[in-house]
Amino acid sequence: MVITTPDDDSLRAVGSGGPRFQQMSVRGPALIVLGIAVFIIVLGVVASALSSGSTPTLTLHTVTISGGTVVDLTPATQAMKSIVSAGQPPADILGNLAIPADSPVTRTINIDQNSEQFDRTVAFTNGLPPQQLVAAFRAIFTKLKWDVIYAGNGASRQAGAQEVLAKRASGDGFYWETGVVVSPATAAGTTPFTVELLELPDDD
Repeated sequence: MVITTPDDDSLRAVGSGGPRFQQMSVRGPALIVLGIAVFIIVLGVVASALSSGSTPTLTLHTVTISGGTVVDLTPATQAMKSIVSAGQPPADILGNLAIPADSPVTRTINIDQNSEQFDRTVAFTNGLPPQQLVAAFRAIFTKLKWDVIYAGNGASRQAGAQEVLAKRASGDGFYWETGVVVSPATAAGTTPFTVELLELPDDD
């Protein structure tokens, strides 16, 4: 009796019709995880932008004061950029403030020294007479929805100086105050003035 054994090729031919198993690819799940991670990052960036707010675009370019004098303005985001630090002052404060144009900066004073609530001052000069500068700032505060809380003489320690104080609520939960001190004109015909911007304590 002859016993025949199928050769290897026959075995392979028979087996070739059976089910085939393929190793599962990890590419699909990995792409899903990556997509979820990207979505979370984008969502976080959008939420951060909405919570912090963007810098308002200043639409006030001039103010007209008594006598018909038109005073050109520069956004405080440009004129007072030397005081900006670590996201302070808030965008809804500095972005809603303007300085008379052609007012070169003479110095910046860091009063808070990064240890207390924000309090910094920028000193300028301008060719307008003191009374016109005071009138310009009163108009600026009114147009930009600041509450003028003082305007006149005597609040400043400098003799002959005039002062305008205004405050405004910010989205950061604090009120902010701007104090403008306009000094008497110099012999050269320029008027020095300072603009102080400070975060008020909770009880103010």
